[in-house]
Amino acid sequence: MKKTITSILLLLFATTIFCQQTNDEIKTSSTKKFYLQAGAGVATSGGASYDFGIQAVLKSDWTVSASYKRVEMKAKNLPSDYERGVVYLIFFPIYDDWPLNKMNVFNFTLGKYIETGKKTWFTAEGGLSLVSGQKFTFASQTKDVQLFYVSSNYSYQKESKTGFGVILKSDFNWAILPFAGLGGSVYADLNSLQSPLGFELKFICGNLRKHKKK
Repeated sequence: MKKTITSILLLLFATTIFCQQTNDEIKTSSTKKFYLQAGAGVATSGGASYDFGIQAVLKSDWTVSASYKRVEMKAKNLPSDYERGVVYLIFFPIYDDWPLNKMNVFNFTLGKYIETGKKTWFTAEGGLSLVSGQKFTFASQTKDVQLFYVSSNYSYQKESKTGFGVILKSDFNWAILPFAGLGGSVYADLNSLQSPLGFELKFICGNLRKHKKK
C-alpha cells in the first residue's frame, strides 16, 4: 500500500510539472487536446488499481492513447473456504495478506471524443492490452497452530504469466483550468490471466481547452 501511494504521488508530481509547458506548446498543433492522466481506484475481487497514461484528441474527434495500469486483486481461483493465517497480538488479530494477483497492464486504445460542454467531455475507447501477472495453485492443508500464530488452511504456489487482452473504457473529464482537471473512468480488461472491472478517479494535465484563433 505504501509503495502504491508513493507511486501515485510521484506520478502526480511529474504530471503537474508537464502541465504548463504542454499547454503552451500544443496550442498550434493539429490536436484538439493533448494531456497526461494519472488515476487510482477500485477493482473487482477486492482489488485496487492505479494508472498513468497519455491521450490525444484529434481534430476528427478520434482519440489515441497509451497507458500503464497496475492492478492488484485476489486470485481468481481463490478457494471459497480460504482462511488467512493470523497472528494473535494480545487481543488484536493481525491477518496475513490475501493471495494477490499483481498485474502490470499496458494498454493501447483508439476511441471517440464526445464534447458535452466548454469544459467537459466523454471518451469511449477500446484496444489491446499486454498483461503480466501470476497464476496461483492452491492445496488444502491442516492448520499449523502455534503459540501466537495460526496458519492458513491452504498453501499456494504462484507462477509468472504473460498474456494479451482487450481493454474497454469510458471516461468523463472536466477541465477545471486550461491546463488541469479531474475525471472519472470505468474500465474492463478482458484477458487470459484475470479480467478486472474497475472505477478510477483521475487527475489530467496538459492542453485541455480549445484556444481561440488569433
